[in-house]
Amino acid sequence: MAYDTGLAARVADLLPSVGASSARQKNVFGGRGFLLGKSAFVIVWDEGLIVKLTKAEYPRALAMRGVTPFAPVDDRPMTTWVVVAPDELADDPELREWLERGLAAVR
Repeated sequence: MAYDTGLAARVADLLPSVGASSARQKNVFGGRGFLLGKSAFVIVWDEGLIVKLTKAEYPRALAMRGVTPFAPVDDRPMTTWVVVAPDELADDPELREWLERGLAAVR
């Protein structure tokens, strides 16, 4: 599966503004992952974004429009990862919020 290189560039451009200029990139799940140390906090996947969340935030996020569980194998969701639809990432303020959520989960 290809990932949206434009979205990956937007994520990379926003990293300094969310205090993650030291994040590195790596191919993950067929997408482009952004990591702090060895922990991915977001992955640009297809045209959307996979985001790592805390256990407490996970159920709240699933109640949001355009957010679904991430289930890469056998439709079994990874309990702290969600997929955010492209429509919910169209503007940088919304994308920045999802980056901040992912960062909070790995810090």
